Amino acid sequence: MNAKLTLVTVMLMLSRLASAAPAAKLFDVTLEDVRGGGRMLNVGFYDKLPLPEAVDKIVRESLEHAILVDPTIDILATGFLGEDVLDDTQYSGSLVYHSSTKKVLTVDEDRGVVRTTSKTADYVVELEEQQTLRGIKPQRKWLSVTIVFSKKPSRDAAYAAIVSEIRKLSDKDLDINAYVSIGDPKVKTSWRQMKDDDDAFIFGDFKASSKKIMRKGKQIE
Repeated sequence: MNAKLTLVTVMLMLSRLASAAPAAKLFDVTLEDVRGGGRMLNVGFYDKLPLPEAVDKIVRESLEHAILVDPTIDILATGFLGEDVLDDTQYSGSLVYHSSTKKVLTVDEDRGVVRTTSKTADYVVELEEQQTLRGIKPQRKWLSVTIVFSKKPSRDAAYAAIVSEIRKLSDKDLDINAYVSIGDPKVKTSWRQMKDDDDAFIFGDFKASSKKIMRKGKQIE
């Protein structure tokens, strides 16, 4: 009888200790004033990251709550995993709130990036018209091309696509950066950049001044 009571007592004590243990954090949100004006909203995740669409929703809703604190202050909202900023495979990117317009924009929208898509029989092409941030002089514009295959192409097919898409745009007289990714063309967070045999990414840089397509100092075409 005493042994049974002792066992029950120990089990109750262990149960209480377990319930008293601190719960593991999943994420936290901090809102800080920035010197010079504006605020930073950081959404920090611990250990396991939710799916990208869930991260997007958490960041946006956190920003909406932060705006309620004081809608007259600009806010930049960014997601983190530990100390690292989330990349574009983990969420759709930082958000910017402008108090003057009361609008929430993506960072690309805020920078004036113009994005268009097209497709061939083998892949989808995302074209971004990029430019330096406002206030930076001299202003520079360039094109960024992402070629998305749903299945991994051969190395030759990947480089052929880079050359083909760059040549289509070469008359714009702008520098062009072209990359090859693999994933669902409709889900950008699924895109993974393809690597070459040297374990570096497959890409091509076109210089309008030379009309050459280069990769790591070597001419592709």
